[in-house]
Amino acid sequence: MPIKDYYKILGVEKNAPEGEIKKAFRNLAKKYHPDANPNNKEAEEKFKEISEAYEVLSDKEKRARYEQVRDASARGFDFSQYAGRGGGNNPQGYSSNGNFDFGDIFDLFSGKQGGKGRGGFEDIFDMFFTGGPKRSYGGFESEGAGQAHGDRGDDVNVRIEIPFALAMSGGETIIKVPRAVDCTRCRGTGAEPGSKVDTCPACGGQGTMQFSQGGFMVNRTCPRCSGKGRIVMQMCKLCGGSGEAQETRKIRIKIPEGVTDGDRLKVKGEGNMRSWNRERGDLYVSFKVTESNIFVRKGDDIFYSVTINPAQAMLGAHLKVPSPDGDVDIKVPAGTHSGTKLRISGHGAKNIKTGKKGDYYVTVEIDMPIISGGEEEEILRKLAEKKGWKI
Repeated sequence: MPIKDYYKILGVEKNAPEGEIKKAFRNLAKKYHPDANPNNKEAEEKFKEISEAYEVLSDKEKRARYEQVRDASARGFDFSQYAGRGGGNNPQGYSSNGNFDFGDIFDLFSGKQGGKGRGGFEDIFDMFFTGGPKRSYGGFESEGAGQAHGDRGDDVNVRIEIPFALAMSGGETIIKVPRAVDCTRCRGTGAEPGSKVDTCPACGGQGTMQFSQGGFMVNRTCPRCSGKGRIVMQMCKLCGGSGEAQETRKIRIKIPEGVTDGDRLKVKGEGNMRSWNRERGDLYVSFKVTESNIFVRKGDDIFYSVTINPAQAMLGAHLKVPSPDGDVDIKVPAGTHSGTKLRISGHGAKNIKTGKKGDYYVTVEIDMPIISGGEEEEILRKLAEKKGWKI
């Protein structure tokens, strides 16, 4: 179940300062306040939603935990099965997408006593912790910390749009790639310089959790500390506790000949790299190819339509037509019917996996002229009579 985007609800960026968040809330609150919209259920729900977003983002501690929830969700952690089980300490009673109450998840991440069980992660996940070798994270040594923040950095995925002609011929282009780097102020720890850093109470400093799922033991990144194994007491003022900053790198990539919509290109060693990684992750480039004005691609075959006159169709003709490889000569046989497809082998698109090229098909359409009468009609009637055509 997705996490509500409180930044989007308030119309601010993720790194928006408190003042900007407060201003955005005030403007929206005036617009959707129940007093200004009597008997308007939609406005009332919108007011609750922006109030919920402001309550979280205006509180440093709640905002930091919300970021941890978002990060865990982005990593694939599914909280939907735990909705309503973390303690339900949400005075407003707001819900995030159905029954997914942020108050419950807030308790889950804070480790508060929940419901009738022991509270925190123990009674929700039935966790079993495993140890690991010592690992350094941001200058702090911890037993098993950083399992999720391992030797290799995260991969980066980008999607680019290229013209049809470039996809057919291949070539090179330069793309801008956003990458995660350590925050320059906290050097990736997420902690304000000089502040205290404690072992994560949820995973015991391991960075990962092991729990039972369908009879199997599954390892997951600890959503409380995002795999760091440590919890900071005072968030870094520059990065808000994420320990992360963004850089944009220009990278020249080679576009394979014949690439098509949805194809992915792996560029090794151009992904993310943080202080705890020994090597950089990879970059994956997904392609979107714009449609051609004259060609249609179906698989590895290319299709083109050409229009001829009745004389060319009946007598046959030699034509020069465009193809992705340049102009080619085709022979239109005598007696060609409209809709006939002429095939030129090996002039289609190149398959980037097999290296083989598809075929090029020219669909022939016949342009039937309008007879003006007189001599033209007489000639046509004589031809029809000779051919035995019914008119």
